[in-house]
Formats: sequence, structure tokens, C-alpha cells
Amino acid sequence: MGHPGAAAADGAVERILAEVAERRGIDFRDYRADTLRNRLESRMRAAGCADLATYHARLIAEREEIDRLVESLVVPVTEFFRDGWVFRELADRVLPALPGSSGTLRAWVVGTATGEEAYTVAMLLAEAAARQRGRGFEVVASDLDRRSLEVARKGLYPESAVEAVPSDLRRRYLRPEGSRFRVVDSIRGRVHFAQHDLMGPRIAPEKAIVAAFDLVFCRNVLLYFEASLRVRAVQRLAAVIEPGGALVIGVTEALPRDSTEQFVAHPGVRPGAGIFRRASG
Repeated sequence: MGHPGAAAADGAVERILAEVAERRGIDFRDYRADTLRNRLESRMRAAGCADLATYHARLIAEREEIDRLVESLVVPVTEFFRDGWVFRELADRVLPALPGSSGTLRAWVVGTATGEEAYTVAMLLAEAAARQRGRGFEVVASDLDRRSLEVARKGLYPESAVEAVPSDLRRRYLRPEGSRFRVVDSIRGRVHFAQHDLMGPRIAPEKAIVAAFDLVFCRNVLLYFEASLRVRAVQRLAAVIEPGGALVIGVTEALPRDSTEQFVAHPGVRPGAGIFRRASG
């Protein structure tokens, strides 16, 4: 027989997540239960509430609190050239092999947060396009959190944030602006930011007029999902990646075991990079 206090807390968690789904259109109920519970309780304490039932009442009464809660559940973490060796593998071994059947390399960055990774991808695509004259590129970058997307669209970052950008790319694609650096217009104009839930009703962001990509970045997103949701997420990603295109996940993540028909380790790429090729079958 379960503890009545635990049952009450579980009920409060369900009601809180239902409230978020109804008011923000984001359904976290299939995300990892332990992660959700920890973050809910952390936000509950920060709001000065004694228990989750009281916090649920706060959510109903205070509209701004639901934004704070979504931010804490999403936990945006992003950097320029995070795991730099992965991007070197991408530039050297993956981008030259991408199909780009329309003459334009199309990328989707899932969970873009404040945009650093989306701009990193755009810089690499710009370099690849310059080497293959006549080839264009575009990036769609999506996230659940509206406030993070507002930061991303501005493309303005402190000096500490751009330290990992290689010096030649920094000269070409970043401009000093006071004590900060702004991504140049030629890159910002190719990156389209959109609010989107990977597991929501639309398989890809509305700004992706054609849901077909040569490259999809979904780094450190799958680890928040329960196993069944992870399988569904990978199936969705497979549906929008062109045969021969690439999927990039986090270096600490793994694809579900039954995804081998959809993705194979990318030829020539160092093991552990989290880079897979979309099978043609």
C-alpha cells in the first residue's frame, strides 16, 4: 500500500502538468518522472510554497509563474562549438557528404535555447556553401521556451560566450558591439527561430515550410524523455531527414535499440560523436 502523502504529491504533479499543457500547449507528462519531480520541487521551493498542492494553487493565481516553471523544466543549456571535436568531425566528414538535393543544405536544430548552437551550425554551413559554390543553406531552430528564443533572435552575446568560436570564424561571423558580440546579418538572416514542441501536433516547426532536412541537431534533448517517448521522437526525426542525411545527438546519449533500421553510425566519423546517417531504406 502506497504512502498517502506520496499519492497526494503524485496527484499534484499530474494537475500541475495538466495546467501547463492546457495553458502553454506543452505536454511534459511523458518526460522522465524523476527529472520532472525534482525540477517541480525546486521551482516550488523557489516560489516559497510548502508543498506541490500549494504550488498548483499559485500557478492558477499567478500567470507569470507558469512561464518561470516552463523555463525551469526546459533548462536551456547551449554553447558555441560545444564539444568542439564533434563539430570538427561534422565539418570534415559529414557536411561534404550531405545530399542537399535541392541545392540548398537544410538543417534543423531542436532545443536551440538561446541560439548559440544554431548559429554554430549556420557558420559551418556557410563555410561549406562557400567551398561548394552555388550551394545555399538555411537553418530552422526551435525550442519550447519563448523567452530563450527572444534572446536567440537578437544574436547578441557576451565575450565569454564566444571564446570557443575559432578565431577565423569569429572574424567572419561576429561583430563587436560594445562589450558584446553580435552574429552578422548574413548568418542571422539564414536562421529562423520558432517555438515548437518536438512531440506536439506538428512534426516540424511551421517555419519549416518543407519538412525535409539534410541535417538535424537534437543534442541533449532525448535524455529528458521516457524510453517510449524517446522511440517516438527518433521516429519523428527519421521522418524529416532525407536519406543520406545526418542526425546529431549528445555525446552522452544513445539512440533506442530498435532505431537501427532508420539510422546507422556515420561512416568515417569517430565513435562517440553522436553522429548518425539516415538509412536509405
